[in-house]
Amino acid sequence: MSEINMTRHDHILIGLFSSLQAAAMQQMGKIQNPMTQEVERDLAAAASTIDILEMLKVKCRTDTPDELLRFMDGAVADLQMNFVEEKKKDAAEPEAPAAEEESAADPAPEDGAEA
Repeated sequence: MSEINMTRHDHILIGLFSSLQAAAMQQMGKIQNPMTQEVERDLAAAASTIDILEMLKVKCRTDTPDELLRFMDGAVADLQMNFVEEKKKDAAEPEAPAAEEESAADPAPEDGAEA
């Protein structure tokens, strides 16, 4: 990204945006958490982070250099595509194991009486 017409606040905005973008990638399980070295997935948190980035992108439409707007547009579009990919993975996973775990945790009474 060119340094032309970039104010101190523009650089801070890029840093904030990049930080939130990395957080969303971690929340989607695309990259490992640098603190724990684990890959963790929390799609609800990722959706919230992407919503924040989308709001920032919309609110920054005035008085923001075109280069920064293109960066923001690209970052949000990339995250949205990755999010859809992760949601598709969830939809493709069978739900049977979760149901089996639930029934194992809450066994029915053997004598047929209600609990």
